[in-house]
Amino acid sequence: MLLFNIRDYDDFKFLFGLETHGNGVKSRKNRILLQHLKNLALLRWCREHNDWSLLHIRSMAELKHLVLSYIRETGKADSNLPNKVRLIGNTYWSSQYRTDHMEGLCEDYDKKAIRYVNTKTEHVYKMKAGKFFTAIIKETELGQILSQQVVNWLSEEFTADWETFTFGQTPDVELHVDDNFRLIYDGNECRDFNGCSCMVDRNRHSFYEDAVEAKAAYLLDQDGYVLVRAIIFTNVIDQNGKKWRLLERQYSKESNEVLKRLLVDLLIKGGHIDGYKQIGAGCSESRAFVANDGSSLADMKFSIKCHLDRYDTLSYQDSFKFYDYDKDVAYNYPDSSYNYCLDTTDLNLDGDCDEDEDDDQEYDEYHDYNCDEVRVCYYHGEEIDVDVDNLEDFVWIESEGEYHHKDDVTQCDACGKWIVKEDATYNSDAEAYFCDDKCEAEYIKKNFTYSEYDDDYFWHEDDVTTIQTWDEESQSYKSITISCLSKEWLINNGRAFGGGELWFITNEALQQTA
Repeated sequence: MLLFNIRDYDDFKFLFGLETHGNGVKSRKNRILLQHLKNLALLRWCREHNDWSLLHIRSMAELKHLVLSYIRETGKADSNLPNKVRLIGNTYWSSQYRTDHMEGLCEDYDKKAIRYVNTKTEHVYKMKAGKFFTAIIKETELGQILSQQVVNWLSEEFTADWETFTFGQTPDVELHVDDNFRLIYDGNECRDFNGCSCMVDRNRHSFYEDAVEAKAAYLLDQDGYVLVRAIIFTNVIDQNGKKWRLLERQYSKESNEVLKRLLVDLLIKGGHIDGYKQIGAGCSESRAFVANDGSSLADMKFSIKCHLDRYDTLSYQDSFKFYDYDKDVAYNYPDSSYNYCLDTTDLNLDGDCDEDEDDDQEYDEYHDYNCDEVRVCYYHGEEIDVDVDNLEDFVWIESEGEYHHKDDVTQCDACGKWIVKEDATYNSDAEAYFCDDKCEAEYIKKNFTYSEYDDDYFWHEDDVTTIQTWDEESQSYKSITISCLSKEWLINNGRAFGGGELWFITNEALQQTA
């Protein structure tokens, strides 16, 4: 029996080989998946359960879909996890938490937090979404043996999914699916896209009207500006002859992945698509499609009808780029009979340029092609020239006045501004990044629990309880917050008296504290 679904060394290189980028930097493909497969504890688990499915995964989409399915199934079967946690339509299981009628949504619509009930106290609290989901995963038998890289990645994915879900509960956006291709490629109509697509304002939208069967899919904000857009190919055929409606790569305001996920989510709910280009890392790969349920379609071979003469207008293609001129078919894989590659900014198959282009072209080191104009961006701390019309993988950092690669930046968890990770303040207790100490202090005050006795903040609300102390002004006992550790210390050292949940600080302890 093959432990892993890898055919040979060439197949291994296809899945996990090193990629060299335009500036010479190398990175390994699917490194988190590789860490998952190398996990010896997981190998033992599969052997003990005689179930090898978790070692036969070949894509990140499949990793997310299958692992979370196992987390839910094994959690349901575990008698030590009796409490239901309903999140985004799925049920997870926990020994210490449950959700109420709000199913995790906070009353203030905090998009980064989960509302839950602590079953020990039966009080309602909220916790940062990623931290809460990590706790849910770690309670299951399988979650305890997953590699930390996989747990962290799943929590990051859930955080993004949760933001998308909560965003969709507010009436801020309006979905459109129509033939208005001109609108979604008009820079004046797209709010703060920052040149993320090389085809904006180049009058190439007629390609989708004339050459292929497609629809424009986009979200408008309350002012009528495009927030996120993509193309739906409405008549895609797989290798078995089945028809699909597939959503191409998404482009959004400030390259915001929450908006991309929201577009996908609303299109699925509206019954407009059967699958979509995966969001985030690897989205530019031609076969990186996933089905609506999140399962990978990377092994599927898709094609579309594409009618192009030598001088017909062409728009840059991410997926269906292998074009057979004689058959009028474009593939998302290199079919042996293809004549042209459509991942080009040329005006047509003949290689012509737009009228306002000249021969003095610049070289985009990141995407490895020539273009009209480049600007300096930063990729893993190194300067690199990138096409000004294709900055999808880079984020504008206002404080620096620079573009940095999306893997090198994060958002301040307090104010939401984009910051470079290396320059950010990181709080390991909160697992959060901040612009500066001021943002960190504001975040801690808002999200941590304050102990009056300790005069300090604690991340977990379970770390703080109450105790009774004598108030001279009112001549009576009053309840104050105290950390569980301090309360335990007072009790163990005879500085508090009482029992059960009701404990009092002794006068002696009060005098020593004063």
